[in-house]
Amino acid sequence: MITNEKQYRSTKASVEKLAAAAAALEAPTSDFPEVFAKAQRSALRSQIGELEEEVRFYEDLRAGKISEFSTDSLHDLPDILIQARIARGMSQKDLGDFLGVAEQQIQRYESDRYRMASLDRLTEVADALNVRIAERARLVGSPNLDSVDPSVWQAFPFAEMFKRGWFEDFSGTLSEAKKAAGDLIPAFLRGAHAQFVPMALHRKSVRSSGQVHEAAIAAWEARVRALADRNPPDRAFDRDRLNADWVRGLVVLSREDNGPRLAVDYLRDAGISLVIERHLPGTLLDGAALASAHHHAIVAMTLRHDRLDNFWFTLLHEIGHLKLHIRLGEYAAIFDDNDAPAADKIEQDADYFAQEALIPEASWNLAVSRFTQTEKAVLTDAKRFGVAPAVIAGRVRRDAGDYTLLRAVVGSGEVRRQFGL
Repeated sequence: MITNEKQYRSTKASVEKLAAAAAALEAPTSDFPEVFAKAQRSALRSQIGELEEEVRFYEDLRAGKISEFSTDSLHDLPDILIQARIARGMSQKDLGDFLGVAEQQIQRYESDRYRMASLDRLTEVADALNVRIAERARLVGSPNLDSVDPSVWQAFPFAEMFKRGWFEDFSGTLSEAKKAAGDLIPAFLRGAHAQFVPMALHRKSVRSSGQVHEAAIAAWEARVRALADRNPPDRAFDRDRLNADWVRGLVVLSREDNGPRLAVDYLRDAGISLVIERHLPGTLLDGAALASAHHHAIVAMTLRHDRLDNFWFTLLHEIGHLKLHIRLGEYAAIFDDNDAPAADKIEQDADYFAQEALIPEASWNLAVSRFTQTEKAVLTDAKRFGVAPAVIAGRVRRDAGDYTLLRAVVGSGEVRRQFGL
């Protein structure tokens, strides 16, 4: 969200730059394939649309066209206060002067969405802006099992969730937990800002080989979000940072013996939490890309296939989703079974992104291992292209459709060990 004139001018300049970049991709060169140019154009147009929407909203606020705001959660209160300030025609300095604090303090409050502000300070800001909040609240969920439709909670893998210790504030037995399911599951989902929407999977996409187990995915997502929220990155996620140099820096880590562990800090420095959580019964997930409620991003992995080649491909696939698809107005979460066919464009785009990031097609066309399929050729190509041998071996196996090849080179058993699993 744009909060001041400087950001407004910067956002408009970004729109112009992105529009120019999209125009330049209309005539791709021979060394930049049309399929990749098309994916990039689509991503740029989507980003331009998002920024233009932010510009229009800021202009409408500044012009006084918006004077009423609605929300279903106190989580949105900071945004309402920022929007109200703009609608009142007050700069950050004006509000600071009114409250008797420095302009820089207001800037810090708003950049952090008032996370560090006390309730008293929030009240002072609301009073300064003459914001009145309707005196009405409602409880979400039922406080007792009798008034909840039991069929809703029966769909969740409750016993497995209990076994894994996901109901952390509950100390009773499994039998006692089942009787309290109508309390435990809604509290578990709300605690992670997750949402279970039967059938619709609101603003989510699931790549799967068969029937989607929506309740299990909702539970797994809630657990992932809760783990990510416990130790969020120090900086907000900015997809523009995920440029070619950044992606290459990530891929280079595959050459290190402890590359997966190093990837945790590398992603964290870009505002991305990397969370490892086993998949639940009823799902065959490899990974997911999610937007966080706190302006961060999350890549979650199950390590269902404990191999280095699978780790790096899945990681780059989810990074592709963060770069191309996770954004305002599109998807808040994308879940992937990478053994399933890439049936839609977003999965095809993410597969292509991962493939090109790990071994660009121009390099792969020169690879010896794609023909000889020997360990010696794999090691030679890995050194030439600056990636782990497991990455080369994984590409050979995928292209050949033969997963009995090069078993000793794909790093079986290496990933879970690095994460202490």
